[in-house]
Amino acid sequence: MPRKFHSCAHFFGLAATILVETCALACAAIGQTGAAGSPEECTEYASVPLPAEAEEAPVPKSFPACASYRSYRGIGRPVNYSQARACAWQERLAQQARLRQNQEEPTAWVVGGSLILADIYFNGAGVKRNIPLAMRFACEFEEGTEKFALPGIAKPSRSPRANEVFEFCDYAATTFTMNFCNDYELQIKDDRRSRYYNSLKSSMNAEQKGAFEKLLAAVQAYIKAHASEVDQGGTIRVVRTIESQDILEDLFHTDLVHFESRKWPELSGNQIAGVDALLHSEYEMKLKQLIAQPQEDIDEGAVSAEDLSSVEGTWEAYRDAWVEFARLRYPAAITAIRAKITFDRYRLLKTISIW
Repeated sequence: MPRKFHSCAHFFGLAATILVETCALACAAIGQTGAAGSPEECTEYASVPLPAEAEEAPVPKSFPACASYRSYRGIGRPVNYSQARACAWQERLAQQARLRQNQEEPTAWVVGGSLILADIYFNGAGVKRNIPLAMRFACEFEEGTEKFALPGIAKPSRSPRANEVFEFCDYAATTFTMNFCNDYELQIKDDRRSRYYNSLKSSMNAEQKGAFEKLLAAVQAYIKAHASEVDQGGTIRVVRTIESQDILEDLFHTDLVHFESRKWPELSGNQIAGVDALLHSEYEMKLKQLIAQPQEDIDEGAVSAEDLSSVEGTWEAYRDAWVEFARLRYPAAITAIRAKITFDRYRLLKTISIW
């Protein structure tokens, strides 16, 4: 996605979390159809005729669980534009009826229906490209999106011959929809990572594969635990946490790609020898600072000493899993890889804020 709102981490529960915290805002945030009071642009696009297949979609009694965005982008299933459209028409009707979120596919409540139809018709994904119709759906998705999207649409790279996928989600107009769109972006990234990890397994022997599975479990445990050492104060705590977790996910993926290409960490002998002491010193200093902070700060969402101590143990298990996998897969670089993982933890500790 060309426009970055806030990157996310590995977990798909964001939309469900947002539902709990912002349910009162939901009906006002989705299902808008360019009625009276719409911006002039949306009023103009509201008269663009719908294709015949729009009339063929059955009216759902509950929000569909087909998740058009998955078929559209090939998330956990093959890309199938026809399937995506068939699902999106039903989701659109459910959005207009303001049906409740389906907990089996919470993200599709917003990232579905009109939004996916806008992307499909703008990109000509399995249909003839129809920009006015795409803009109609963008207006239905969220008034204001079409205005934010206009500069991007006007770029030369948006020509019918352009290969770049255009995402109206990149131009969401409210924090509410940005959160759902963030989760959508996360799932696209996560699917790509998973496919890469699965492709690596085919080149591993049984012992390497077993160690790799343990490493994948360890990194997810560490990323999940890391949430408790992120400041939980303020209204954007969910986005802040997910952004921080995604940094760790990207770091792990990047390291793996580099190591598979035999690009080892560029660390001196002195750096490798001293990294454990460096991390220990930073950890002890941060722990003392957290112990000394007022209880009222902790009550308002600040990281506590207990949080830090708990995550450190999870990180150590992650480090050890890396070492074991490196022993089997990259035996020439075990010490450098261990040092790199430790340096990364040291750098992260330095970013933990003390109120």
